[in-house]
Parts: sequence; structure tokens; C-alpha cells
Amino acid sequence: MGSKADSISEKILAVGLLMTLASLPWSPFGTSFGTGLIALAWLVAAFNRALITPTNKLLTGAMTGLYGWHVLGLLWTENINEGLMTLQIKLPILIVTTALMTIRWNPNKWLPRILPVFVFSVSASAIAGLVLGWWNISAGHTLHSSEWSPFISHIRMGILLALGWGGILMYSIKNKRLIAPAFLYAVIALLYIWQTQSVTGSLMFVLATFFGMMQNWMKHALRLVILVGGTISLLGIILIVQTLRPSPQPSQLPTHTEWGAPYTHHQDRFLDENGNKVWNYLAWDEARIAWNKRSHLSFDGVDNMGYSLKITLTRYLTSLNLPKDGLAIQGLSEEDIRAIEQGKTSAVEHLKSGMNRRLDVLRYEVGNWMDGGNPSGNSVTQRWVYLKTGLHIALNNGIIHSLIGVGTGDLPDSYQQAYIELDSPLHPQFRKRTHNQYLAWWVASGFIALTLWIFVLIASWKRDREWLSLGRLAWWMVVVSCFAEDTLETQAGVTFAVFALVLFSMNNSKEE
Repeated sequence: MGSKADSISEKILAVGLLMTLASLPWSPFGTSFGTGLIALAWLVAAFNRALITPTNKLLTGAMTGLYGWHVLGLLWTENINEGLMTLQIKLPILIVTTALMTIRWNPNKWLPRILPVFVFSVSASAIAGLVLGWWNISAGHTLHSSEWSPFISHIRMGILLALGWGGILMYSIKNKRLIAPAFLYAVIALLYIWQTQSVTGSLMFVLATFFGMMQNWMKHALRLVILVGGTISLLGIILIVQTLRPSPQPSQLPTHTEWGAPYTHHQDRFLDENGNKVWNYLAWDEARIAWNKRSHLSFDGVDNMGYSLKITLTRYLTSLNLPKDGLAIQGLSEEDIRAIEQGKTSAVEHLKSGMNRRLDVLRYEVGNWMDGGNPSGNSVTQRWVYLKTGLHIALNNGIIHSLIGVGTGDLPDSYQQAYIELDSPLHPQFRKRTHNQYLAWWVASGFIALTLWIFVLIASWKRDREWLSLGRLAWWMVVVSCFAEDTLETQAGVTFAVFALVLFSMNNSKEE
């Protein structure tokens, strides 16, 4: 009876794993249905008294304790609906961990069958996104970077692609097989990450590449790996700094326009547009007269996007390396005038795509931050505001709140209240949540939840020997991504994170 029960629950579990991982880059419904099958497998095993005791008790206890603490957090939450939704999203923490750790199943039998399906599904989803994106572009539509990912978040998708790349790269190096498919997969993943402009996806892809290439060295030359890895990391940091650093100020600048008006040059400011200084060559009094002759929109009003037209015009002229004076505005084409009225801040934006455009945006964000500008709409510098706001909530509402959190459902409301208290510079549409999972645990559920999460990470470092390299790569991806994203606050994110931490931590569970 025990053997038959084990077989039934194991097969249900395998189907659930297959459906969940295959659906992850495509369908929230498929992901939920697969997770439901995993729960059913546990119920079948429990009904037949065929559950086993996990050897990794710390991971199981920390995971179930983390979810249980969130359930308890409903007692002091003020937004019960948000709290119940949060528990629903985080349900894989309880279901996946409990099932994988207490059902008797053979990872070495099923993972070689399931993981290739995951890799194929992720690559197929990326191809579908690229095809749909190019179809829309060819039809004359303008796509935001996130719209290249029609099925799940482009950030989550970038992480999934990077994990799949790391797995197929390690397999190819170890077995000297699938070289051509690995190369094709890398091309698809890079094209997708390029079009979606995912910085997180780019970093995860680099991490997967480095980890995959170094995994064979790690067993025999750990010091060399540390040295090479440190050198590459340092060079990468230098390259990023050089790429994003604003251009130097020119040494000599004219004092007057061609029409005789004085220029204003703010040489203490850093902001660039297409490599040119935004706050030099300003002759706004002259520009006002020239602009109001060319357009029905007032120079001192707003463009069609609702932003200051004066600033939009200034950035647009700067992108053309033109002064902000009357003669430059007089020389603009009607197409340029319409573009400025529509809110376009760059005349060369259409010449760049993918990550090139993203780098331009990052340069602008850095320069705007160095000039003390408003971070609204700047995804990187906004995160600094999110961090400060979260720390304000965690540290300035008493020791009890710091310890137990604001409540399972009160994270969004507490952030909105804190923005008001701090008189945040962010515009209302940009006043979002933490974008840092560690901070999200602390704010919503207190230092207790953060501590439980740290225990989860410590316990999951111990990987199944047969899947050590892939398991460690998945572990690092979760740890690193949680610094820049609230990874476990969405269904796709929490499902990925739980599988990444638990699936490779089986370590041959023993019978109860």
C-alpha cells in the first residue's frame, strides 16, 4: 500500500511540477493549476500516510514559519482584503516547500525530464514576445520596453531566461553536447533582454554566463576563480561608471546669441542629453518669443504629455546639439515642432533601440540625480526614494512595528502614508512600493519575517549534490535579484524564488 501510494503522489507531483514550470513564463492560470496539483499530491500522500520527514528541516521550518507569520499578521492589519490577496500570492511558499520536502519522490528521475521543458518553454515565450513586438512595430505602433513581454513581467522573464541559459551552458560545457542549441538560446535571450531593456535581466545573464563558465574550475582552483571573478567584477564596475558618467563641461562658451541676447550657462550642473549639456546655452527670453510664433502651445505651459514644455524644448534642442535660443527654434522643422508638442525630449531617440536607449535613460537619470532633480519616472533613482521611505516606516513607528511589521496587508497603505509624511518629491503615479524584497519583509511583517527569510537563504545554501552547480546559480539569482526587486510580491516571482530555493535542496529525504 505504501509503495503504491508513493507512486501515485509522486506522479501527481511530477505533473504539477511540469505544468507549473512550463506555465511560469506564459500563464498565471497554468502556474496556479500546476501548484494546485502539487498541493493535491501532498493531500494524497497525507491521506495514505506516506509522508516523510525532510532532512533539511531548517529550510522547511523557516519557509512554513515565514508563511505562518504572514497569516498571523492578519491580526493587526487594517487592510484585510490586501492581506488575503498577499497570502494568496505567497501560497507557493507553503505548498511547494511542504510538498517537495515531505513527499517521497526521486529528483534525479524527474528533474532531467522537467527542466528541459522549462528551458524550452522560456525560450518559446521569448520568441513569441519578440515576434509580437516586431509585428506591432511593423504595423507602425510604438512599444514601451515592457510591452515586448506580453505574458509576464519583463524583469521576471529576464531572470527566467538567465537561469535557463546558465543551466544549458553548464550542461553543454560538462557534456560537450547541445553547443548549437545553447548558442541559439543565448541569441534569443539576449535579443529579448535587449528589446525589453531589462537591467536586472542583463545582470542575471552575465552572472549565469560567469557561473556557467567557471563551474568546472571551482572544484580545483577556487582561488583562481575568486581572483578572476573579482577582476571581472572590478572591470565591470569601472565600465559601468565610465558609461554612465556625465560628459565634462566645455572650457569655453559664448556669452551672447546670434541675435544679441545673453546666454546663461550652468556649468555646475551635470545633466546630459545625447552627450550635450542641457543647462548650457540658455536664452529663454529669446526662445519664448520664437517658440510662441511657431506653436499654439505656450512656452510657459505644458506639452501634450503634461510636462513643462520649456523643459521638453530645452532637452530636444540639446539632443540636436543646438543652443536654446531664437535662431535655433526658428530653424526647427514642422516635424520637430510637432514632436516637441507631443512631449518628445530627444530628436535622436528613434535612432536607438533596446539597451542603447536604456543606457541613454540611465545617463539622464544619473545626471538628473546629481543636479538634485526630481527622481519621478527615473527607475533607478526612484529606488533610493523607495529605500528611504521603507526605512522610515520600519524605524520610526516604534519598536513593536519594527519587530512585527505594519501588517500583512498594510504595505501599500503604509508607503502612501509615509510619502505624505515625508513630503516626498515623487509624483503620485510614481509612489510605489519597496522594489527590495528584504525591505518588503521588514516593513510588512517586521524584523521577525526578515530573520525567517535569512534563515531560508542560509538553509537553502545546502544543495543536492547531483544538482549543486545549477542549484547554487539559482540561489544566487534569488539573493541578488531581491536587492533590486520585490521578487516575492508577484505570483511569477514568488513561484520562481521558491522553486529556485527548494527544488535543489532535497538532499535525499528520509522516511518518517
